[in-house]
Amino acid sequence: MKPKALIIANIEECLLEPLSAAGFKFSPSQLTFKRAQDEFVQAIHFQANRHNEEDVCVAFWSHYQVSSRSCTSWHKARYGYEPVNNIVGEVADWNIKNWQFPVIDGKQDKEHQLVDPAHRATVMACLRDNLLQLAIPWLDHHSNWENAALALVEAHDSHARACDFYLMAGKQEQALLALNEGIAYWERNPKASYPQEKEEIALRMEKYAYA
Repeated sequence: MKPKALIIANIEECLLEPLSAAGFKFSPSQLTFKRAQDEFVQAIHFQANRHNEEDVCVAFWSHYQVSSRSCTSWHKARYGYEPVNNIVGEVADWNIKNWQFPVIDGKQDKEHQLVDPAHRATVMACLRDNLLQLAIPWLDHHSNWENAALALVEAHDSHARACDFYLMAGKQEQALLALNEGIAYWERNPKASYPQEKEEIALRMEKYAYA
């Protein structure tokens, strides 16, 4: 069986039932599960290893994303143009706290490897447990404007977008704090800065006339 077909078969056998019960719909062609949660869309995407080869390597990783069209319409109404994307939060499986990859033959791999039929049940059971116990709670937690904003601030990812999310949550004081933290962060880390983020922070400072 070709690698992609084998990945799809194992996903459908082990994950389709519990994720469908949780409201997710599976697109085999895109290797993606999606569900709507209020104004958010939660996605579980499986990325195949580009070096996969039949009977040699059938590996993949999982990625998790929360998006919202509300983010786009809100941004356009406030600033007159659409944001680069409508992503609220995203993470790869290995960056989710307490995520565990299966131990096969005494070794823990950083991917889900299905090439050996004897190990497939172990690999998929581990992935299923991670999904239900860690990944879906991560998606639910980040399907909230205030939580998503705080995650960006803590990661020093995009203080301008964090400001927007706080404003969408009605948290104007926290929005200002996010901008000030962004300014302080770039002052402490000038080599890590990039012009667009500074411009976005300046726009918000001017737009909302914080003082």
